Amino acid sequence: MSLLPLVLSLACTPDPTSDTGTEPTATTTAPITGELSDCDPLVPTMCGLPFPSTFFMREDATSQTGWRVALGATTLPISANKYQPDPWIWNERDGWSILGSMLVDLPGVSLTGVAGHDDISASIADSSLTIIVDAETGERVPHFVELDMSQEDADERLLMIRPVEPMGYGRSYVVGLRGLVDDSGAAIAPSEAFTALRDDAATEDYDIEGRRERYDSLIFPALEAQGWSRDETQLAWDFITASQEGITGRARWMRDDALERVAGGVSYTVDTVEEEVSEAVHSRIYGTLTAPLYTELDDSDTLLTRDADSMPYYNGDTEVPFTIVLPRSVVEAGQPAPLIQYGHGLLGGQGEVGSGYLGEMANEQGFVLFAVDWTGMKEDDVDDITLMLVNEIDRFAIIPERTHQGFVEFAVAMEMMITVMVDDPHLAAAGGGSLIDPDRRYYYGNSQGAILGGAYAALSTRIERATLGVGGAPYELLLTRSADFDPFFLIFQTMYPDPREVTYWLGLMQVLWDSGETAGYALSMNSEPLPDTPAKEILIQNALGDAQVSTLGGHVMARAFGAALIEEPVREVWGMETVTSGHSGSALVEWDYGVFEPFESVPPDDDTDTHENPRREKPGQEQMAHFFATGEVIHTCDGPCVGTE
Repeated sequence: MSLLPLVLSLACTPDPTSDTGTEPTATTTAPITGELSDCDPLVPTMCGLPFPSTFFMREDATSQTGWRVALGATTLPISANKYQPDPWIWNERDGWSILGSMLVDLPGVSLTGVAGHDDISASIADSSLTIIVDAETGERVPHFVELDMSQEDADERLLMIRPVEPMGYGRSYVVGLRGLVDDSGAAIAPSEAFTALRDDAATEDYDIEGRRERYDSLIFPALEAQGWSRDETQLAWDFITASQEGITGRARWMRDDALERVAGGVSYTVDTVEEEVSEAVHSRIYGTLTAPLYTELDDSDTLLTRDADSMPYYNGDTEVPFTIVLPRSVVEAGQPAPLIQYGHGLLGGQGEVGSGYLGEMANEQGFVLFAVDWTGMKEDDVDDITLMLVNEIDRFAIIPERTHQGFVEFAVAMEMMITVMVDDPHLAAAGGGSLIDPDRRYYYGNSQGAILGGAYAALSTRIERATLGVGGAPYELLLTRSADFDPFFLIFQTMYPDPREVTYWLGLMQVLWDSGETAGYALSMNSEPLPDTPAKEILIQNALGDAQVSTLGGHVMARAFGAALIEEPVREVWGMETVTSGHSGSALVEWDYGVFEPFESVPPDDDTDTHENPRREKPGQEQMAHFFATGEVIHTCDGPCVGTE
């Protein structure tokens, strides 16, 4: 992408030919012009920081935000095998993540005085040492601050400022730091570049002079309006978040195009029927449906197709295996039953829908279950994801872009179940009619099925209620806190020996992940629904002590959806109201298993992992069934939900 030069306009520039008797200097000559470098001198210890920043953006009148990401050719870290990643796929974006962290390298900085995860209200107090503020409205963004404890060397831990609720789509934000000290209590010195901007010291560096006007007209005024004095600020910068269209537009277009293509009926075959499966399950039906394809290849190592406007286009069809679970209670009742679409866990497969506990739940509650694989994050993707991290990390988008294809396949599977499958003889009642009620359709996903499922639910035109089990957002917050990430973390550490670069990569990846997981759709769920898409009500069921998906991410997800806690909760959660049983709307219900729950950016001991437990709790299953049937979240525990599994 070409870089648009930013020209500094200096008022009252003296004429160097006048008889003042002074020689021209950096402050009296014509404005310094040029193009911004690949690295920002505000943080001289590491290229790419502070992150995210308008330093790595250029104005673009063709985008929704009026901006475009513009990472330099050498901004991204070089791997241990000397591979220089190409930033082109980031540079398609019209802004940064709405839930991603702000990253900065301040060697030796301590957490003295900053707002932690357990003191979020302090982050929006007038005395806060850190601030994220909407430059237009003056609204502060609640957040917490931490050091990346996944790195062993204290001098190589980036400072991370994590928003705990989504920022707005297409908004301008200013970040400020003040009063930060090292472990001895000594103040952290600002960089020379920032000091020059703050103190109006002229330089001959275009990386400084080319944005002085933005600092004087936007960044410092935004901080001063919040009561911050310019001379106390240690570091400040700004960034633009991506638009709703920029994050969700491709997936929404694919959804609409796919549903139009299958409007005449989804083509499918039933391949195998497994009869008399168990005491709970009458049969499992295995088949294959045909769905539109929007990736370059019908394979795992591929990106979305792109036309001249960088939008996807139809590229033929793909065959998608599916599984249907028909419980005995539904067959015996002989009446149409609700449909539950199930989303499986991390890099797994649809076979998870055949789990014993799900069959028993479906039998007890009278559900018909069905599932397809999460294209983009299923078992078949593991090898290509690993190779990508080693060889071509700039192809990271093969994950979220194939997840877009997965959303299409989920949508087509739902369309199949509520249309042509209603008349399938394998789902016919003995007395005639169908065992499927196409008007009662819901989504249930666990773990990855909740993290990706939040995005799918927000996109769906057919689902109005969903239950997300042991989920959270954004992925960037979850990964280093997850025992599941260890094998991939080892790859990162091998390919990028500087630990700061690993943290930076995770921040960069969240920008792409926004379009393929809950984080980017957080506001689109119910506060700003997508066009022609109904708002959703969401029940979140999580477990204290989860070693795979941190409950911190669950809290971010819940706040994003406007969820409430149901009386009696196991604990209070910042920013969430506690309401009585029978609440209509989204809700968070947590289960306590008496397990210690650390909150640093390292995974808990997986020997006491509670990740699998809530889905098996009978009161939780009853709560979900009532929610699906009525839209109400009732309290089904005797007192706070203390786990029995």
